[in-house]
Amino acid sequence: MDAHEKFDLKKLMSIEVSQERIDRIKDTVVFDRGEISEEVKNFLIKEQIRFVNIQYARFLAGIHFTQEDVDELLTGSIDIHAHGGSEPFERICLEDQLVEDCMNVGMKAVVIKTWYTPSASRNALLMKYAEKLAAEQEKEPIRIFGGITLNQSVGGLNPNAVERCLKYPGFKYIWLPMVDSYHHRKLIYDDLTGAGIHILDANGKCKPELKEIFRIAADNDIIVASGHYPYAETSVVFEEAKKLGVKHLEVVHPAHIHSKTTIAQMKEYAKENVMLMLSGLGTLCFPLHETGPIYAAQMIQEVGADHFVYGSDFGQIHNPRHVIGNRWMIQILLAYGITKEEITKIFKTNPSKHLGLAE
Repeated sequence: MDAHEKFDLKKLMSIEVSQERIDRIKDTVVFDRGEISEEVKNFLIKEQIRFVNIQYARFLAGIHFTQEDVDELLTGSIDIHAHGGSEPFERICLEDQLVEDCMNVGMKAVVIKTWYTPSASRNALLMKYAEKLAAEQEKEPIRIFGGITLNQSVGGLNPNAVERCLKYPGFKYIWLPMVDSYHHRKLIYDDLTGAGIHILDANGKCKPELKEIFRIAADNDIIVASGHYPYAETSVVFEEAKKLGVKHLEVVHPAHIHSKTTIAQMKEYAKENVMLMLSGLGTLCFPLHETGPIYAAQMIQEVGADHFVYGSDFGQIHNPRHVIGNRWMIQILLAYGITKEEITKIFKTNPSKHLGLAE
């Protein structure tokens, strides 16, 4: 047996590529990137060797699973971050189609997120539709949850908007600002004006209106999820949320550039019982965040499956329907050595506890 066939996946994830190895092959590896420096070329070669080494050795690493295994893991699963179609731009499907897809594969629950209006405002209609489908199919209806995203369209950090949502059935999430965050605007649109929503005041403290929102969340057992802000700011407001009694905190897509959290920082959150969202979008689809599936497996291996909840983050017009992506995500995690037990925690056990559902 060749030596590379004896590697286990954990060793593969940490493979190092020496400069001597790079020097031996750098004249035979070319990049369509125009003129690049020697340092950049070395880095690109190093990363490419590492990824290809992992990819090919993975085929020989003894991983085996069946489509029945994937079906079993998908059944009873929960997607805590699925983008609905009720937006002022194109989505892959409307919320009723999303609910039907999820019910057809036997999912337990779905949390629907929208950008500009409270997704929770549509919960009652979707619950009625799910009950109709369940009666026709003689099964239990899927549980449906929604929330509010604190973008400018709802008044930003607006306690009144949050309070108004409390009477919606299945209102379970408050997401901090994302596309209207000043940090998102600076990072993604190169907007250097400082315009956009800030979550800290001029002294680096949690804004008073955000504290009021945290009090509402604490009194009503609502999950507070991060937005598009750096760790240095999110960690400050999360600390304040805990002081004010918020019991369920979540970092959304921690590998994305606009909310990037290092694995060391993820471990700090884990110590504080803050849940981390494992993103299907960030792992599988363009644009890949960090190193896609490899980084997702590394996150789980180093931080631990107990600290993650799965959110597809799907709904984009150029990406697959949510349940197709969820199936693909389960397959890719299995292929990179994440166990069925770990996937069960991330897709079922942890999100059930996070949402306050009985097992």
